[in-house]
Amino acid sequence: MHKLSHQNHLSRGGDFFSAATPQSILQSIKQGYAQRLAADPSFLSKSILEIILAASTQYMAEVGRRGKHRILPEIDFVAAGVLTAVCGKYYSMWRVAKTVAGDEDGNDDVGNKDDKDGRVSKNYLDKNNWKDKIPTNAFQPTLLDGRTKPTPSSRVLALLLPMPELFRAGVIASAIGYGMTSILIQFRAILIPDYVASTVPVSVLGAAVYTGVFMAIVSNIRYQILQGVIEPYLIEKPFQKMQLFCQKWENNTGVMGMVGRVAGWRGWNQVKGLVIVFVRWVNGLLGSWIAIGGMRACGLQKVKS
Repeated sequence: MHKLSHQNHLSRGGDFFSAATPQSILQSIKQGYAQRLAADPSFLSKSILEIILAASTQYMAEVGRRGKHRILPEIDFVAAGVLTAVCGKYYSMWRVAKTVAGDEDGNDDVGNKDDKDGRVSKNYLDKNNWKDKIPTNAFQPTLLDGRTKPTPSSRVLALLLPMPELFRAGVIASAIGYGMTSILIQFRAILIPDYVASTVPVSVLGAAVYTGVFMAIVSNIRYQILQGVIEPYLIEKPFQKMQLFCQKWENNTGVMGMVGRVAGWRGWNQVKGLVIVFVRWVNGLLGSWIAIGGMRACGLQKVKS
């Protein structure tokens, strides 16, 4: 039972590094991938898309910050940034992806948690630990029961609770990104002895700590605002009002009925989805742009004079 629980923990959380040996780490990754693919057959295509988006977004931020003419001279920084972005985004995607084991585990407690309306009952919140009384987003109007309003202190804790995990994710992603870049630089020195880099080598430890702190604070606040304020209030609500307007007028005769029928096409959800994807992409681009500036300001990315 303990072994099974440990395997489920690895497959759901993606905590590869708690395994003791390289063989067990590889086995954990294989098992986790199989369970995600079983739960979502499109997981592979989503993974490829996530990697492409992460790499392209980071590269655009690099070009915007450094300028096209500085990409090749500062290629060591650019490569490390792109690898770190890909690792960080995919690590986050892996952790939140559905798994067969996760669905089964979650269903065991559904009858105890949900009331007739399909919401988590207040008794469930009262019986569990203090974390269950903290909203997952600092700006959400109610807790899981759909009725209880979060207190100001619980909203502050909603900002603080994700920080350790985000710091850990940033450290892992940056250690992989800058570590791999450091190895590639060593290979380049062997293959092209005459090559002279125009950049100062980056401290892998310093970059890892910086990225961890950046994700715990800056990324945390950005995504809290994005998912707690911008998406529900500035995107969801306007689209809901537009849909209600169209439904109200599409059955009428005359000009307003024509407007309602033309505007009331069934693609509103697709349009809303595209808007959300675009806003999240802009948010990611902004985050990458800020992160590059922070690396420079902290003296982690220096160019030889």
